[in-house]
Formats: sequence, structure tokens, C-alpha cells
Amino acid sequence: MLRKNPILTLSAILVVLLLLAWLTGAFRRNPSTLRLPQLAVKTEDVVRLRIEHPGRDPVVLERSAAGWQLTAPLRYPADSLLAARFVEDLSKTTLESVVSTNPERYAHFGVTDTSAVRLVVYRQQGDSLRFFWGHTGPDFDSRYVRLATDARIFLARTNLSFPEELDRWRDKTVVRIPAAQIEALEVAQQGQRYGVRRTDAGWALLRDGASLAADSAAAARWASQFGPLRADGFMTVSADSVRQAAQAVLTLRLSGSTPQVLYFLERPDGWAVVRNGDSVVFRLYAYRRSQLLPEVTSLQAK
Repeated sequence: MLRKNPILTLSAILVVLLLLAWLTGAFRRNPSTLRLPQLAVKTEDVVRLRIEHPGRDPVVLERSAAGWQLTAPLRYPADSLLAARFVEDLSKTTLESVVSTNPERYAHFGVTDTSAVRLVVYRQQGDSLRFFWGHTGPDFDSRYVRLATDARIFLARTNLSFPEELDRWRDKTVVRIPAAQIEALEVAQQGQRYGVRRTDAGWALLRDGASLAADSAAAARWASQFGPLRADGFMTVSADSVRQAAQAVLTLRLSGSTPQVLYFLERPDGWAVVRNGDSVVFRLYAYRRSQLLPEVTSLQAK
């Protein structure tokens, strides 16, 4: 009688066990996802967001036909691109696994009522969803989260981020003027007055009261900076103080419209920029000055 090879027997048993484990789902990355709730946030359904950082005033954004608006803690046009991306990232968020069912572990994962970032999503159906967002998970695109309607702590797969600075949510558009609408750009700085003017033959350089040939490509690049011109942030200084001490004044003359005037003042943290008659002071990085206020020699035809 032939003796059975014990190695072959053990191998056969191992294969059977592995097959059973695979059929029962033991090798799935997160078995707990079998019974996870679906967030079901559709971008087109979201009409309002309320974001509460611990120790900070709530940030409230509302969507209208004109785009997203900040309604708290101040009323101001919101950065609609940022708000739309936030809602899109939320809609793509999925709950990947349950990491704990013990409320005593809330603090460890940062999802307590006082430590979490609280997000309330209002939908056009009239209902709302409330989330408690905690610490970053084991990798950069994961985060611990708790739902107001569920005591469990979940690991969420998400790209969602929550800017703490209010200015990140504000619209930073200084002006929005298509280049085709600009008839002339004029600069007054350091005792000089110069600019460019559109003519039937192209762009002309205006300098010391004379009209010279302009570098049309350079003039066109200059005019393209304003459709739109977005700032890098905001400053808390007075708008009137910037206008009164301005080191440069840029006038954009438009076809069939009132000219737009921008006042520039250099400060330690960048250039302060103010529109004529406006109370908002924008901040531009210093390197952008040459793009918006080019030297007269760079505009002259070579």
C-alpha cells in the first residue's frame, strides 16, 4: 500500500481553507464596509454649509444663482471655486470601515463634540446632515468621522479639507475685465505717467504726452492680467489710507463703461491694492507688481 505524503495532504487542506476564507470575505480589505451607511451627498442638492471649528465663529456659506455667498460671520461673496470643490470632495467621500463603537474613544480619534470640526450640510429637500470630523487617518486621504445619527467612529476615504482662515473662503477677485473691453491702461507712479492705448493699428504707447509705437505683445499681456485679477489675500489696513498714500495708481479705461482705478501701496507683507470707492483692501505678493505695473521700457516697440 502506498503511503500518503503528509506534505501533500497538508497542502490540500491549506488550499481548501484559503478557498473557504476567500468565499466568506476574510480577505476583503475592510469587512465592516458590508453594513456601512451611505453618505449620499449629491453636489446639486447642497444649498448651504455650516462649518464650526472649535473656538471659532461658525462659517456659513449659501448657494444662490450668482454663486456661493458667505453669510456668517460676515456677508461677502465667497470663493465659489473653493466652495464647489469642497462640495464635490464631500460627495466623493466614502465610509471605509468602523474603527470603534465605544464613545469613550471619541477623544482619541478627535470626534468629540468639542474637539471635532462640525459640518452641517443643508439640502434642497429641506433636511440636513451633520458630521463630526476628527483626526487624519493612517494616510493623507483618510479621516476619522462620526455622524450625528450614528454612535460609531468611521474611517472615511476623502480629500476633504477645512480651511480655518475665514479669508480662504472669501472671493479674492479684484476686478474681472476681459482684455477685449480695455481701451487703455494708464500708470501714474514716481512722478511718471505712461500707458498704452488701443488703436486701429494695434497698441500705442503713451509717454510724456507723446504717442509712440508699443510692443503689441507686451501690451496684450498686460491687458490680459485683469480678466480676472485675483488677489492673494486681504489686509486689515484702512482703504482710505492706501488711497491717500498710494505709490502707484492704475487706471483701466473701458469701452462704454466707467474707468476702473486701482491704488497700490507697498507694505512689509506685500502690496495693498484698493479699488476706487471700495472699502476692501486686497493683498498681492510682491513679485506680481511687475505684471500689473510694468516698466515703460518693457512696453516700447523694440
